[in-house]
Amino acid sequence: MPEEFDIDFFRDTGFMRKQCISCSSYFWTLDSEKKTCGDPACESYSFIGNSPVYRKYTIDEMREEFIKFFQNDSEFRHKFIPAYPVVPRWRDDVLLVNASIYDFQPQVTSGLVPPPGNPIVMSQPSIRMLDLDLVGKTGRHLTTFEMLCHDAFNYEDKFVYWKNETIRYSFRFLTERLKVDKNLITYKEKPWFGGGNAGNAVEVFVRGLEVATLVFMDLKEDPNGDVEIEGTKYSHMPLRVVDTGYGLERLVWLSAATSTIYDAIYDKTINFLIENSKAKKINDKIMAKISEISAVIDPYSEEKVMNEVKKFMESKKMEYNEDFIKQLKFLREVYSLADHTKTLLLMFSDYVIPSNVKVGYLARTLIRRSFRFIDDIGFKYDLEKLLEFQYGEFKNIIPRFDEKFISDIIKIEREKYNAVNQSSFNIVKKFIKDDDLPLDSIIRLYESYGINEDLISDIYHQITGKTLIIPDNFHELIIKNKEIGRKETKKQLTFPDIKTRPLYYDNTKILEFTANVLYSCDKKIILNQTAFYPEGGGQPYDLGYFIYNGKRINVLNVQKYGDSIVHFLDSDIPEHSRIKGVVDYNRRHQLMIHHSATHLLLGVMRSYFGDHVWQSGVKKDVNESRLDITHYKKITEEDIKNIEDLCFRAIEDGKTIRVTNEKWNTALDKYGFRLFEGGVPVSKTIRVVTIQDIDSEGCGGTHLDNTSEIHFIKIIKTETLQEGIQRVTFAAGPAALRYVQKLYNIIKAEQEYMRVDEDKIADQSKKYIEELISLRKTYDDQSREITKNIINNPEKINNINVYNIENYTNIKLLISALQKFNQESIVINRLQNEVIIYIISGQASSITDSLISLIKNNGIEPDRVTKSHGICIMNVNNIKNTDILLDSIKKVKS
Repeated sequence: MPEEFDIDFFRDTGFMRKQCISCSSYFWTLDSEKKTCGDPACESYSFIGNSPVYRKYTIDEMREEFIKFFQNDSEFRHKFIPAYPVVPRWRDDVLLVNASIYDFQPQVTSGLVPPPGNPIVMSQPSIRMLDLDLVGKTGRHLTTFEMLCHDAFNYEDKFVYWKNETIRYSFRFLTERLKVDKNLITYKEKPWFGGGNAGNAVEVFVRGLEVATLVFMDLKEDPNGDVEIEGTKYSHMPLRVVDTGYGLERLVWLSAATSTIYDAIYDKTINFLIENSKAKKINDKIMAKISEISAVIDPYSEEKVMNEVKKFMESKKMEYNEDFIKQLKFLREVYSLADHTKTLLLMFSDYVIPSNVKVGYLARTLIRRSFRFIDDIGFKYDLEKLLEFQYGEFKNIIPRFDEKFISDIIKIEREKYNAVNQSSFNIVKKFIKDDDLPLDSIIRLYESYGINEDLISDIYHQITGKTLIIPDNFHELIIKNKEIGRKETKKQLTFPDIKTRPLYYDNTKILEFTANVLYSCDKKIILNQTAFYPEGGGQPYDLGYFIYNGKRINVLNVQKYGDSIVHFLDSDIPEHSRIKGVVDYNRRHQLMIHHSATHLLLGVMRSYFGDHVWQSGVKKDVNESRLDITHYKKITEEDIKNIEDLCFRAIEDGKTIRVTNEKWNTALDKYGFRLFEGGVPVSKTIRVVTIQDIDSEGCGGTHLDNTSEIHFIKIIKTETLQEGIQRVTFAAGPAALRYVQKLYNIIKAEQEYMRVDEDKIADQSKKYIEELISLRKTYDDQSREITKNIINNPEKINNINVYNIENYTNIKLLISALQKFNQESIVINRLQNEVIIYIISGQASSITDSLISLIKNNGIEPDRVTKSHGICIMNVNNIKNTDILLDSIKKVKS
């Protein structure tokens, strides 16, 4: 709508609103002659080799230029906010930060939590994997980039700034700081929507390069809304958010005017790779042409781009041949390595462990592509060396470089990658049917077996002599369903919006209380207050009972729905009743011990293994609890002993366990993102549980006051749940004592049975097992010999081998051996109370039917008949003489 951007700044500065002759979009410009909107698809690039910026900037210089411009602005001094992690642990709906606004969704953008400043300025590293196929090829695509932003949050009672000021800021930064000619700047109108919100937006272009997007978020999804965007209805929300995104790398590229964005931001890394490999640089004019062509062809097509490149080179009398194509492939791999390694450094700084699921899958994809490219270009060093070099280049934005963690991960991943490549030929061969390898099979080979698409193509060509066609957007097809987190949703019951006061937060020692029943229906009640803890945060619900009219009503379950705490009972209690509640102390106390022990164990394991340890899952129970952690190695017996010792020391020291309720931003500043180990609270404040000197995290559960109350922790078992996730099952307090007592009873029983001292039980058990294995081997050898003798002495009846045996116990071995001979056979095994007949034949079913008919004529009724492919089994009871069976067999084929 024209009025959406009919703002003072455009009017006062002389901007004109025009319609693009290419895409029909509306745009604003000061150039009266301009006919296109600035989008490269409409006018291509005109900045390469002709920078509109007054000087060349480095990444660090451009970042500082932007931040200082907004920090020192005389009208609104923007507060600088340090970058958030790229793994958004404050959200459970996405795997990676894709844009700076992710830092403030959903808590700030929903109005629940105030922003950390208003207005703010920051530079947020972001990762987008959907363009992976295009990285290195188009000259502009990256998997990681920094999004510069200046954001403002406008509340009904506090207005900061909106469209006019935002667009003016972008104009001032480009013209005053970068000294871009104002006539080169274009603002293209484009509605924005995503994540349940929407708003008007403008894209900012300079000489065909998009350098920023300015979003004015003021809509939320609403089926009854009065605004419709692409079929979805929205309504206006009270909070209006200025969400800007300037591409730091794009601005640096604009200033450098190089043929590709990679040469502008990764020039030193590219030189390092080329100097130590067989890759070479290619004529700048060719690379610039590739960037310009790729910007116009949308969607990207490698075939179309290379056809245009060929025409260009031939027009310039340049050789377009196999050597050029090979060198272009190498250079693109160099570009990709520069990009991928920076992305990996950001992931590793947040301790992402490679795996086949979630964000670990994305990391493994980049690692394996990097291994492949390193091998292709013949890079002299390993990936670890390249990562170290990259950290030296980008340490100003990469928060940490854990050398041991990275070294361990790269070593493990290289071994797995090499193992995959060695076995890949036979695996791919199994998937090829009639010289065909469909796309779903290629994707399965890539995802399930880790075989890269180039290797699949090579193997396919070796086997079939044909060329395998793989789509240009191959990785996009795979990654688009993995880049978004999956929130588990469960069917919710509906209850009235009644606020229940949680007495367990006032004092965990309140175990008896009185309350009023505010809602009752079908053995479910909501009270004005309760001491019963509802299920949540991995902690089970409390049990106990209510006393109503002198009658005991048992509590079967307790759940929280919004602010209501719902009690599920074994009998009804009417509304408006006054009742007494009694919480099961033993259960509550044991669950509190296990909950506090979980926090202690997590803190100790993080200290012991390293900062890469994060809670991945948890389940507390009365008899035992389990804790899943991120860790890339199997936990050893020595690890278990050391961890238990460290826990015991913390218990013995009597560390204070403190619970505080803190404002969201205050808690983040004080404790960092470890707060979200146990989940993301939807509230204005965060309830923080701190074990002195060991652990602090957000938690809504019930806890002890001191670690000494845990008494001791016993790890029961550890196991690898999946790649990068270790599960630790443990017991603490009375539950640990019961577990140790159970083990003691088992050991005493074993000791009495074996008649040895306790320290000799293991040796004696080993001796018994070895003897048992030896006896089993002897038995198997004898069984094979007996079976061989039986098979070698059949009775031939009508060309059927008949074996008439008595009480043979290893019948499975005999039948298996006969099936391998592929000859019609009948086995009659005479047992004490029945005879079992086995018919092994390609015509087993028809032979069985004939045999049943014949023996029935002799007055014998089969008790049970089982038929399967190639074998039938017939059970016959009360038969003393098998001659009748033999006579019947003679007649089957006579």
